[in-house]
Amino acid sequence: MGDVFVVWLPPVLLALSVTIGLLVPREQVVPGDGLWALLPSAMMLLLRPLLERVLARTGPGSRMLTGLYLVHLLALVTGVALNPFLCIYAFVGYIDGERFFVGAGEHAVLVVTALISAGGQAGGLLVFLRAPWVYVILAVVNLVLAGGMSRLAHERIAMLDERERALSELDRAQRENARLHGQLLDRARRSGIEEERTRLSREIHDTVAQGLVGVIRQLEAVGPETGPEARRRIERAEEAARDALIEARRAVEALAPIQLDRDDLPGALGELVARWARAHRIVATVDADDAAPCGKHAEVLLRIAQEALANVARHSRADSVCLALGGDEHEQVLRIEDDGVGADLVAVAHGHGLDNMTARARAVGGDLTIDSRPGHGLAITARVPA
Repeated sequence: MGDVFVVWLPPVLLALSVTIGLLVPREQVVPGDGLWALLPSAMMLLLRPLLERVLARTGPGSRMLTGLYLVHLLALVTGVALNPFLCIYAFVGYIDGERFFVGAGEHAVLVVTALISAGGQAGGLLVFLRAPWVYVILAVVNLVLAGGMSRLAHERIAMLDERERALSELDRAQRENARLHGQLLDRARRSGIEEERTRLSREIHDTVAQGLVGVIRQLEAVGPETGPEARRRIERAEEAARDALIEARRAVEALAPIQLDRDDLPGALGELVARWARAHRIVATVDADDAAPCGKHAEVLLRIAQEALANVARHSRADSVCLALGGDEHEQVLRIEDDGVGADLVAVAHGHGLDNMTARARAVGGDLTIDSRPGHGLAITARVPA
């Protein structure tokens, strides 16, 4: 709407100025025949669309635009000398200065527009020749008013720009606050999960595991004087209690908190594997020489490694296991491979542990694959975005 207004306002004011100049008795305001004012008016009318096209093509302040506008100003000076009512049209110069020029050119057009408008307000060429002091007073008034309005306009623009910058900064701060809030919630959630894991681990260790240790001690204390049948039952109970104790300790280990806050992923994997190897007396190695020290989903890979090692200890009867961490800038890859008895993939496809590992990987946009044959070990490969 604003662009249409500034484009169509000049020709409308020009037509109004010419019409008033023709209706008012010409001998009162201009020397000779006022019809001569139609020539510069027609030239200005033809120049307006040309100025708009050049502005659209070159932008404000170009040489071509400046040259055309100088011709327009000369035509306006001539027109006001012949028809002082063209000062009505001259006011568009205050708008033209901001649209067609930048910097000093804009201020120059403002001054020239004020001087031309004062000439028309004074009554044209005859009044200027008879009483130049009237023109001087009107010129000073126009210059003061034009300068004041220009200053107010620029202050308003500066204020609007400052407001836009403030709003942009506020929006950026709100987005940053939202991001930090999300991180805080995520850390609180993860902290809550770790606290609950630690609590469950402690509860299992202090109740179930310790209770099973007590049961085993009591069964071991049974003397040899019991009968053969009772002795077999006691041995079976002792064996079941030991198996349950092993499972309880594995659960405690699986629930143990992950210390990624104090170490990077390769270091955390090394600590996990060393602790696991000591507990289960299985040779275990970590190859993470070419791995990135960190990633968005390090915790996911560490939990998968933890689950996979628990499965190795529980089912594989392996002598050794190797963890390899690698990848590139797009993804991280963790491979856990053992030399155990292997597995039938159809039979283990829906095992609880494998389902958990697969769900963890897919929840962050990754994937998990299993490669195994009975008697040839098992390999798990987890891929997550880096």
